[in-house]
Amino acid sequence: MQPKQSFLAKRSSKAIVDVLLIVGLILSIVTARTACHSWWSFHCIVSLTWYALMLIHIWQHWQMTKALLYLKWKALKRNKITFLTLLAFIAMSFGVIIFIVEVNDKLVHVHHHIAHVFWAVIIVHTITKIKQFMACLRSQTVKDKII
Repeated sequence: MQPKQSFLAKRSSKAIVDVLLIVGLILSIVTARTACHSWWSFHCIVSLTWYALMLIHIWQHWQMTKALLYLKWKALKRNKITFLTLLAFIAMSFGVIIFIVEVNDKLVHVHHHIAHVFWAVIIVHTITKIKQFMACLRSQTVKDKII
């Protein structure tokens, strides 16, 4: 008998978080051009929600994240894009922390540069992981048909 999984650790929850991350990324990119320097702008609200989902996503894949953070060669060799994504996420986190101290035009400019690199890495990461995501959906569908 398998130990009971938490709700967020289930495949269906992972799939839901992944879909919400894709939607959130698109919304964040689209709203970035019109964002004002306010924490209550639609861009900030969407992006902070997306950030919270990213933290859940990282937790859902904690074993992989831990292997990458400890620079385990075998994990790094097979997951270069995921490692770059993790580094870009850390850079973006510092960018958000800077905003807590002060928001000004110079910092917004730095944030935009970090964000463009981050978006590119996230998009490549998403494309490289789409096969795993589809397999996850297929196995869940087959499981639902059996039950």
